[in-house]
Amino acid sequence: MELEKASARLAPRSPWQAADLGTQFYRHWAGPITRVWLLFTAVPYALLLTMAALNNSLWPLLIFWWLKPLWERPLLAFYSHALFGETLTLRALLKRWRHYALPGLAGQLTWRRLSPMRSFNASVWQLEQVKGDTASQRLKVLNSYPSNRAGMLTLLVLHLEQFMTLGLMALLYMLVPWQFNLELSDWFYDQSALQLAISGLCFYLVLCITEPLYVACGFALYLNKRTWLEGWDLQLGLTRLGKRRRAASKVVGALLILLLVPSMEPAKAETTPPAHSSQAEQQQVIELLASPEFMPLQEKTERQWIDQDDSESESLMEKIWRFLFDNLDDEDAETNSTPLNIPDALLWTIFWALFIALALWLILKVANQFGLRGHSTRNRPVIPTHVAGLDIRKRSLPKNLDRAVDSALKAGDIRGALAILMRAALAGILARYSVALAAGSTEQQCLRTLQQHHGDPLPIAYLQRLTQAWISTAWAHRPVSDEQVRTLMQHWQQMDRLEANHA
Repeated sequence: MELEKASARLAPRSPWQAADLGTQFYRHWAGPITRVWLLFTAVPYALLLTMAALNNSLWPLLIFWWLKPLWERPLLAFYSHALFGETLTLRALLKRWRHYALPGLAGQLTWRRLSPMRSFNASVWQLEQVKGDTASQRLKVLNSYPSNRAGMLTLLVLHLEQFMTLGLMALLYMLVPWQFNLELSDWFYDQSALQLAISGLCFYLVLCITEPLYVACGFALYLNKRTWLEGWDLQLGLTRLGKRRRAASKVVGALLILLLVPSMEPAKAETTPPAHSSQAEQQQVIELLASPEFMPLQEKTERQWIDQDDSESESLMEKIWRFLFDNLDDEDAETNSTPLNIPDALLWTIFWALFIALALWLILKVANQFGLRGHSTRNRPVIPTHVAGLDIRKRSLPKNLDRAVDSALKAGDIRGALAILMRAALAGILARYSVALAAGSTEQQCLRTLQQHHGDPLPIAYLQRLTQAWISTAWAHRPVSDEQVRTLMQHWQQMDRLEANHA
C-alpha cells in the first residue's frame, strides 16, 4: 500500500469525522460503485425475489439479507484500490473475485454474521488476509480503546434502511389512484404476490444506496484507526519533507555547478532515485503493535450449564413455547402454510422483550453518563498481567513448578529458576491480596504496596525474602546458592501448611 498515492488526506480524525470521510468516498465514486453493486447482486436478487413472490414467502429475501457480507466484498475491493489511484473495472473485479472474496468469508457468514463491527472488521479479513491467532490479535489491537463507533454505524444504517424502505413504499401508496380505494392495512399486511414483489423492489433500491455507503464508512473508520496507531500522517509528512529537501539540494547543486562551469569541465550528475520506505519495515511495525509485549492480552474462561434433556417433566421454557405456539390469533392459521407463519403472541413477546432491553440499556447509559451509578466495580483492583517485566499470567506459568525450577538449577541458570519462582509467587499473592499497582511498578514497589494495604502476613513476608534473593541475583549480579533457591521453593510449596501452623 503506497500511502503517497492516496487521493484523500490521511490524518487522525474522530470516528464521526472518519465516517463523514466515508460519505465523501461514496459521493465521489457513486456511479462506479453502484454499477459494481448491480453487477454482483441484481441477478441473484431478481431470482430470489421471483421465488419469494411465487411462493408468497420471505425466506428467499432473508437468504439475500444473510449473504450481505458476500455482496459487500466487491464494494470494499473497489474502494481500497480506487483510494490509491487504481480504479478497478468490472471485468477486473470479476477476475479477482476469488482473491478478495474468500478470505474470512466463512466466519462472516456464520458466527460473525450478526457482529455490529462487520463493516470495520471486514477490512482486516479481506485486505490484510490474516488468519488464526494473528487475526485475533490484530482485531483486538484495532478494536482497542478509543472506540471506533463501528457498532453505532451499523445501528444507524440499519434504521436508515428501514425508514427509507417504508418511506418509498408510502410514496408509492400515495401515488396509487384513488379509484382503487386501497386501505393501509391492505397494503402493509394482506400482501399479495404483486405487493410482495413491489416491497422487495423498494428494499433493493434502498440497498443500492445504503450498502455502498455503509462499506465506505466502515473502510474510512478502518483507515482512521490505522492512521492513529501507525502514524500514517507522520510518515506522509516526513516523506513530503524529504522530497522538498531533495528538491532544494538539487537546486543548490545546480547553482554550484553553474558557478564552477568556467573553471572546471562539466560532469555528468548521477541522479539517485528517492528512497521509499520498504514494505518489510511497515510489516515489522504492524507485528510489533500486535505483539503481546506491546499490548498484553487477557483471556477469561467462563463455564455454563448445558441443556439436559433427560428430565421427564416439562421445563419452563417448553411451557412458554407451547403457550406461544398454541395461542394463535388467526382462526384460519391452519390453512396458511407460508414458511414465516409466526404466531402473533411470539412476535409481541419478542417486541416487548427488545423494547424493555433497549429501555434498560438507555437508562443505564444515561445513569453512567451523569455519574449516578455506583463506583464499586470501577474501583475494584485488577490483577496485573506483568510486574517488573515478569509475565505473571496463569497460562504463562509452568504446570509443574518444582520440575521447572529444578531443570533451571541443573542447567546452572539460577536467575531463570528465581524468575520462575518469582512469577509464580507474584501471581498467587496478587490473586489473594489484590492491590492497585501503577503501570511499570518494580518488584520493590509491588512489595511495599502489599505491605501498606495488607500488613505482613506470611505470604508477603515470604515475598520479601524472595525479592531480596531476586534483586541480588538479577540486578546486583551476586547470585544466591542453589540450596537457597531450593529452600525458597520448598517454603512456597508448603505455604498453606506454614500458614495453618502460624495461625
